[in-house]
Amino acid sequence: MKQIQPFYYIVALAGLFFLAGLVLFVFQLFPTAESTGITVDPQSESQGETLYDLWFTSVGLYDLTVDQALSAILFSMENNTVNLLDRDRKLLWEKVFATAPKHAKISPCGNYAAVGTEGGRLFFTSADQEYSWDNEGDPIDLLAISPGASWLIAARTNAEEESHHLDLFNQAGTLKWTIETETVLNLFISSEYLEQAHVYFTEQENDTPVIRAINLDGREMWSHEGYLVDVSRYGSRLAAVHGNRLFVYDSMGYELWSTALPFEASKVLFNPQNYNRILVYGNRAGSGENLYYFDLADDLLWMKRVADGSLFSFTADGQHIITSSWRHYKEDYTQMILLDRDGNDINTWEVAMRVEYLLVTNHPHLIVVGGDDGYIDLIDLEPMLSTAFTNGNGAVETIIYNPVITGVQADQTWITIYFSDENSNLVPVARPISLTENPMRAALEELIRGPARGSSLYRTIPDKDVSVDLDYNADDGKLYLDLSPGFVDINGELQSVTALNSLLMTVSSFNGVKDIYLTTNRKPIESFGIIELEQPLSPLNYQKPVYIPVQSGNRFYLVSREGVEAELSEATLENLIEQVMRASRALPFVPSNLELRDINVSSEQVQVNLSRQFVELFPEQGNEEDHLRSSLILDAIFLTIFQNSRRQRAEIMIEGESWTPPEGYPLLNRFYRQPYFVNPE
Repeated sequence: MKQIQPFYYIVALAGLFFLAGLVLFVFQLFPTAESTGITVDPQSESQGETLYDLWFTSVGLYDLTVDQALSAILFSMENNTVNLLDRDRKLLWEKVFATAPKHAKISPCGNYAAVGTEGGRLFFTSADQEYSWDNEGDPIDLLAISPGASWLIAARTNAEEESHHLDLFNQAGTLKWTIETETVLNLFISSEYLEQAHVYFTEQENDTPVIRAINLDGREMWSHEGYLVDVSRYGSRLAAVHGNRLFVYDSMGYELWSTALPFEASKVLFNPQNYNRILVYGNRAGSGENLYYFDLADDLLWMKRVADGSLFSFTADGQHIITSSWRHYKEDYTQMILLDRDGNDINTWEVAMRVEYLLVTNHPHLIVVGGDDGYIDLIDLEPMLSTAFTNGNGAVETIIYNPVITGVQADQTWITIYFSDENSNLVPVARPISLTENPMRAALEELIRGPARGSSLYRTIPDKDVSVDLDYNADDGKLYLDLSPGFVDINGELQSVTALNSLLMTVSSFNGVKDIYLTTNRKPIESFGIIELEQPLSPLNYQKPVYIPVQSGNRFYLVSREGVEAELSEATLENLIEQVMRASRALPFVPSNLELRDINVSSEQVQVNLSRQFVELFPEQGNEEDHLRSSLILDAIFLTIFQNSRRQRAEIMIEGESWTPPEGYPLLNRFYRQPYFVNPE
C-alpha cells in the first residue's frame, strides 16, 4: 500500500482550517432566523448612580418599539434583522429579511409583533413565535398595530402605478379591506375595545394635508384639513395642526378646542393620564418660548424655552416630562432633562449617544432611548423621581388611595359628593357628618365648599360664595333646589355640564328622590350655564354601575360609570368586569397583558378568574404604596361584582386556583357589607 507523505497532512489540515473559516464567515453574513437564550453583552459606563443599563448593536436602527409593560423591546436594523429582547437584555429571537425592515412594531400588550419591509413583506408573529403569518404586496410605507393586536394596518405604495392604499388585516391574517389613498403621511389605530374604534391618518392631497377617520368596516367617518400630530391612548382625543393653529377633536371629528400658536407645532403629546392637557413644541427662531403646556379648559398653563430639535415624553403617571437634545450640544452626547408638571427643571444628566428614540411605557420609572448608531439604553428614573417627590421636610410623599370603608361610628353618618379630577371625571367623595345634621343639606354645603386640600381634585361649583336652599317632599319624591343667581351663571359647556351633573349626582345619592326642580328666587330657570333645561330633571342613577380606577395628580380614586355600553342591549357581569380590566390596564402600575379568563357564578358566590399577571400587583417586599394600589384594583372589582349581582361573597382566582397575597395586602375574597363608602376622606 502506498504510504501517505507527511506534507499531505499539512495540506489537509490547512484545507480544514480554510473550510471552518469559510463556514464561520457565511454564518456571520446570514444569521439564523431565530435564536433563544442569547444574552447581549452590555457596554457600561460609570455615572455615579446606577442609572444606565446600556447595550449596543453597532448597526444603525430602522425602528424601535416597546410594549406597555416594558417586558419586550423590538428593534429592526440596517443589516436587515429584527430582534426581540426582554427587559433583562436577553435576546429572545432574531429574524432576517431579504429587504430593509423599515417598520417593526410590538403590540402594547406585548404578545404580538409586526414587521413591514420596503420589499412589500408584511410579517406578523406572536412574541413566542408559536403563531405567525406573511403577506406579500406593495412596499410598506407605514405600519400600525392596535393595543391587543386584533387589527393591523399597513400603508403601501405601488411606485410603477404611482398609487397608494391602506390594507387592514385581522389577527388571523385575513385582509378585511383595501382603500385607495393619496400619499399617507402618518397612521394611527385606536383601541379595538371602543365601539368608535377608528383608523386615523393624514394624506397629502395636492399641497394640502387632510386628516381622515375610517371605521373598521372601511367606511370614512369624517375628514378635516390639517396634519394629525397625536392621538390619545384610546382614541378619544386627536390633536391636529393647520398652519400655526392647534386643534383638538373628539373621536367623531367634533372640534373641542383650538388656539393660535406663535410657531408651527412639530410635536404634540397628550398627557397619558389627563387627555385634557397637551404638550406642544415647535422650532422657533430667536429666544422665544417653544414648549407650551395647555389645559383644554384653562388654556395655557406654562411655557418655556428648550433646545431646538428636542425629543419629549411624559412619564407613565403624567406627572413629569422627559426631554432630550443632542443638537447644539456636545458631540455624541445627549442632555436629558426631567421636568415636573409645572415645567420646572428638577434633574439633568447626560447619555453617551445621540438619542433619536425616546420611549416611555406604563412602567413607573423605566424608559428606553435609542440612537441612530444602534445604541439602546434602559434608563431608571427612580432615583430622580424619588428626589422629585420629596416634601419640604425631606420625606418622600406616597401616592395615596383611601380604600372603601364599610364601618361607621355610632354618632355620625356619611354623605357622598362629587368633584372633578384632572380628566373631568366626576369623582365621588365620602365625608362624615354628625347625626344631628340634615344629610342632604350638608351634602350641598360640602359640595359648594369644595374638595379637600391636597386631594388633587377640583371644584365643580366655580363660586364658593353661592348658596342653595332645598325643599324635599319625601311622600312624592319631589326635590326643589333654589339656587342663588351666581350658582347658575357659568361660562363654557364643559364647566356647565360638570357643575350641573355634580349637583344632580350629589342629590341622586339619596334614596327616594324622583323629580328635581331647579329654581332661582323661587322661579323655574330655563338654563343652567349654557345648558337648556327641561324640568323636572331626573336623578342620575346607573342601571349597571361599573367602578373604574383613575388617577388625578398623585392620588388614585374610584369613579362610577354606566356599564351598559352603546352596542349592548344588556351587559353581562363578565362584560362589566372586562370594562374594569380595561380601565385598570391604563394605569402605569397594572400589567398591560392582564386578562380576565372567565367568571363563575354559583348560588352562593361569584368567582372571577384572572391571568397570572395579576400577581404582579402584590410584590413580596411591597411598601404602603403597593398595598394601596392593590386595594384600589380589588375595590373596583369587588364593588362592580356586588352592585351587579345578588351574591353576598366574591373571590378572585389566579389561573383557576385560590391564591393568598403576601402579608400586608388585602385578601382576594370579600363579603358584601352595607353601607359602604367610596373614596372616604
